[in-house]
Amino acid sequence: MTQLQLYINDELVDLSDDSPIALTFQINNLAEVKNQQGNTSNQFKLPLTQRNRQILGFPDEVAFTTNLPYDNYQAKIIQDGLEIVPAGIAVLNNIENDTAAITILSGNVDFFDAIDYKIYDMGDSTTTVGLQKIFQSYEHSWTIDNVLASQTRTEGWIWPVVDYGRLLYPTDPVMMDVRDMRPGFFVKTAIELMAKQAGYKINPNSFLLKQPLYDKLIVQFANDNFEHGSDIQNQPDYYGATAYIKPTLNVNHLTVRDNAGIIPFSNIGADQLQQYNGTRFTARNVSTVNVSVKIPKFRLQGRVTGYPASVNIIIYKHSSLGDEQLSVLNYDFSEWNNNDRISGNGGNIYGWHEFEQRILSADAELTVGDEISIRYEFFGNTHASFTLYEGASLIIKTLNLNVLYKQPVQCERIFPDIGQKDFLKDILQRFGIICQTDNTNRTITFASFRDIVERIPAAKNWTAKCLDQGKNISFQLGGYAQVNYLKNKEDDNILPKKYGDAQIEVKDKTLPATTTLFESQFAPTLNRSFINGTIALIDKVDHTDAANTEYNVSTAPRLLIDKKVNLLNLSKAITFTDGTTTRVYNDTISTPYFYKPDGDFNLCFSDMPGTAGSLKGLKNNYYPELEKILQQTKKVDRFFMLSPRDILELDLLIPIYLEQDSAYYYINKIDSWRKDQPVKVELVKLG
Repeated sequence: MTQLQLYINDELVDLSDDSPIALTFQINNLAEVKNQQGNTSNQFKLPLTQRNRQILGFPDEVAFTTNLPYDNYQAKIIQDGLEIVPAGIAVLNNIENDTAAITILSGNVDFFDAIDYKIYDMGDSTTTVGLQKIFQSYEHSWTIDNVLASQTRTEGWIWPVVDYGRLLYPTDPVMMDVRDMRPGFFVKTAIELMAKQAGYKINPNSFLLKQPLYDKLIVQFANDNFEHGSDIQNQPDYYGATAYIKPTLNVNHLTVRDNAGIIPFSNIGADQLQQYNGTRFTARNVSTVNVSVKIPKFRLQGRVTGYPASVNIIIYKHSSLGDEQLSVLNYDFSEWNNNDRISGNGGNIYGWHEFEQRILSADAELTVGDEISIRYEFFGNTHASFTLYEGASLIIKTLNLNVLYKQPVQCERIFPDIGQKDFLKDILQRFGIICQTDNTNRTITFASFRDIVERIPAAKNWTAKCLDQGKNISFQLGGYAQVNYLKNKEDDNILPKKYGDAQIEVKDKTLPATTTLFESQFAPTLNRSFINGTIALIDKVDHTDAANTEYNVSTAPRLLIDKKVNLLNLSKAITFTDGTTTRVYNDTISTPYFYKPDGDFNLCFSDMPGTAGSLKGLKNNYYPELEKILQQTKKVDRFFMLSPRDILELDLLIPIYLEQDSAYYYINKIDSWRKDQPVKVELVKLG
């Protein structure tokens, strides 16, 4: 059998003899390590036979095209009975005359396309990925009990002991207010969830999963605002209320004792939880609300001169801490018109004035049992009154933007607002990872340069497959320079600049002087003193203003290493509080760090001083193999005759050996393979 077959959506399509399919295979181009590559075909043309038109959804019919051309087609390529592309994607590029231009994608392409969403989309049910609710099982309430219970966690969410600028230490006892804390999320759990969302599992034998550092990595909250997920922000307002004045309300101030009171909005329009009784709104849950009083028409009557009358309309909050005026609207006779006189003259004029629409509003953070009411208070002479006309409204609307203490936390919002793909690439680059995707078994392997070098003893001998058609040797790989920087994201709060950065040097004077190999999405983190040493400092308080305690300093995203400290072994304890509840805690706490001299690991790209000598950074831990390859680089292009079975059994993580060169090679790229045709293979010499 010498037949090539293409199946689209499990249907065999008609092929054209004059537009062959050529396949390119690649997992990671060493010339561009910041990106992962995948398998692809050339753009070939399918004849628009009646069968193909039906399979593709009649793409040539402007009026009757189905939805199929707007989605990816499932594709499978069989050569001589062997499924050389068992699970690919067919992309319809365009229609030209009686042909359809098609490209087949497979390998890493499918996986990385499947995670081409924002991390925040995973909490947004209006998106395809959000419908899976991947993070939902990790939703939890921000409470003192959850904060303490999380200290020993090694996956999912955690509330580690980190100073965001409000921690006072040393104190006796050591105090930690859980309302000042923010959560983190283990990287390994996040990547497992992203793979699951894409329909993949991670190969348990992956190099990445065997790294103790990877097991301890935490994305620690560092965003400007601690926000709810999209579904919470956009949910219907079940916790608010709407009420109106009906009929018109007249209030008289006849004696000094009746100068203040509550305005009743007795016509209740919406109040699903029955929190408003016509005079007071009593919160049934923790929330932030906007209180808005709309007064289309208002009439004030009373003494205009001498000791003039006025009235304040006030939004009041009552809590266990007492009463608080949130916002005040004043009505007085400062713009009184003489035509509105009722009686009197000189310093004893009585009159009235009608006011056009005004709106009074305020935001309030409420805990269970807190009350909101709208009140009035007269000033000046008695024998005054006001009229609040029918139609005035009170609207209490829940604001679901920022997370309040005791509210649920949606864990996707712990992360920075970046794409899943960008996040994954950032983590993979730290460990020098090469991805290889098995589309058939839906698994992805996170291998390393080290894996490839260590597999040299298992290299495949391709000597007999190599054609004597010459070779092309080049001494440079892609966009490298003499100095190649590995950079952390800069944060104005982290000094010195370039803290923890490193560089890979290539001794080749023909290269450009410098370039950035890659720059992380995450900034370094400094430390501050704490029990048994130090903890991470992500300072979000502007200390130039002595009165300021708000988290209003913008900080770059942070990645930390989990570190457990047993307080009992140290005969120490921390008093955790939320202002109401207090817990004296002497068990294990999480005190993460980016780098510290006595740490077990170092997240800097560069080596750093350690208590027992130099502490290796990421570059020297995970990039020595690439560094060696880049010294006296040899990229060799040769032609091979590869059979369909060679393609079927291809594993780009296994090197090849050529007796012609007495050398082992990494397969950088197999370019445009077709059966019974010489194919150019791009090789990179190992060692």
